[in-house]
Amino acid sequence: MNWLPFLSWLAGAYLAYYSALTLSDYLKNKRSPAADPAELTFTEDIQPKKIRHQPDKAESPPKQLVRADSAIIGSGGVSLKSLFGLCREEAVIYTRPVSF
Repeated sequence: MNWLPFLSWLAGAYLAYYSALTLSDYLKNKRSPAADPAELTFTEDIQPKKIRHQPDKAESPPKQLVRADSAIIGSGGVSLKSLFGLCREEAVIYTRPVSF
């Protein structure tokens, strides 16, 4: 048997299997919900309503720009350029294996 007929039969088998599962689930859900007394079902008639957005009337102060360098240096990290420099100087201590 070649690959093409094998894959065609395999795809047909999967299609038949999942179609049967979907059909059985559809037929199970079509039954009345009172068929299983241990199953709880809830139905709610909720109608959505449109709400208009009302922006806040209080004006917020302008946000200050934060420099990216200060956040990196302030947290104990180094920039990417400095990291390559440290690797060239072999100043980086590996505590775990590095995977690429």
